[in-house]
Amino acid sequence: MRSNGHRLAGPDLSQQVPAHGWLEFKRSPIDSYGPRMEAHLLDRRGGKDLILPLHYARLARVDGVMHFTGHERVGRTNTKASTRRVNQSWLCALNPADALPLLSRVRVISATGFGPEGDHDDEDPFAPLDC
Repeated sequence: MRSNGHRLAGPDLSQQVPAHGWLEFKRSPIDSYGPRMEAHLLDRRGGKDLILPLHYARLARVDGVMHFTGHERVGRTNTKASTRRVNQSWLCALNPADALPLLSRVRVISATGFGPEGDHDDEDPFAPLDC
């Protein structure tokens, strides 16, 4: 429901373009602070990540699709920078139409107090107006 730490706009999540790839759900390396799971969506088996992976991932089966929850690490990824954890949720299905009944029950509420359609308003200036 988020992309790179930012909430996806619009109340109808079924209109979002799905990502297609190889799903890998595995245990994190043992040397990284205890046992936990990670979820990766790869371009091919053993390939590169298509989207940010989920850390501390959990899996639950919901209405015939797999529902993953966890944290994305957003920000600079070098060793001296600290990243920000952002809650994330994935729905995974062999056929995207299988996820539509569940997506129709999800309600996106804007955290800013403005409507979700206002997130990408074309008439909203990017900078203050010069008067």
